Amino acid sequence: MISRRSLFAAGGGALLLSACETPVTLDGRFPIMDVLGTQSDLSSFRAALRRAGLDELLNGPGPHTVFAPTNLAWSAAPEAFRNADPAALRNLIAAGRLRTPDIAARGNRVRMLSGIDIRVVGGTPNEPRIQAARPGAAPSGASGSIIRPNILCSNGVIHVVGAVLVPA
Repeated sequence: MISRRSLFAAGGGALLLSACETPVTLDGRFPIMDVLGTQSDLSSFRAALRRAGLDELLNGPGPHTVFAPTNLAWSAAPEAFRNADPAALRNLIAAGRLRTPDIAARGNRVRMLSGIDIRVVGGTPNEPRIQAARPGAAPSGASGSIIRPNILCSNGVIHVVGAVLVPA
């Protein structure tokens, strides 16, 4: 008979424990960083958050709303973003759990942790087009569509965006 002790001693402990892990799902039970880890097209953004030390914030209680650029969008991002500057990455994180209807209820405007605003400037209800704006100014700079909205997490919401939003 194999005891637990002999199983662990033989190296089977990791196998036994891995069988007990719950896979991360997109049903609102897991924190933002875990959910970002399930999305292969967001890996560059997730890696930058970790390098910037913002992973602790996004694994915490929150809630937060994250506008996560795809890897393709990330490749065209300004250097401060690609170099994981925490101040730049705060342009993509807002306090609160804001789904697209919540954003609409706020006059299509979200204040980010950096102090800039993200505003809905067009698109469709299913793929709103958003653009960054400095406080008190009109939207400027690149715009992008929310291509996968309202990914629920235990500590917030992720919106996948086809651009890195920076006011001009």
